[in-house]
Amino acid sequence: MAIVFDTYAWIEYFNATKKGVVVKNYLEEDDVITPAIVLLELSYRADQEGWNFNQYLSFIKANSKIIGINEKFILTFGKLYNEMKKQVRDISLADIVVINTAILHDAQILTGDEHFKKINRAIMLE
Repeated sequence: MAIVFDTYAWIEYFNATKKGVVVKNYLEEDDVITPAIVLLELSYRADQEGWNFNQYLSFIKANSKIIGINEKFILTFGKLYNEMKKQVRDISLADIVVINTAILHDAQILTGDEHFKKINRAIMLE
C-alpha cells in the first residue's frame, strides 16, 4: 500500500513518541511517499528546534520516495483546493499539496493533523 507521510507523521517519528512507533510500523511495511513541501515544513521546524536537518533529510530520502510538483499536479490542484476549502475552511496550501499527492498516487495519508479528519484517505495518528 502506498502511503503519504505528512509533516506530522515525520515529526512524531523523529521525536520517538508513542505515535512515532506507529509511524515506524508503516515505514517498515509500506511504500512511503514524502511530498517535497513536507521537507520544506520539516526544514523550518528543524531550524526552530535546532535539529540536524541534514541527518533527517538523508533518512527520509533513503526511506521514502520524494514527490515534487509536475504539470498534472498543477492542473488538478486548483479545483481540489477550492473543494477542500468548502469542507475545512482553514486548511493550508501545504495540506492540499499532501492530499493531492495522495490522490495522484492512489495512496493513504498518515497524519495526526486535525485538518485531515474529514479526509477519507487519512489514517489519523491518535
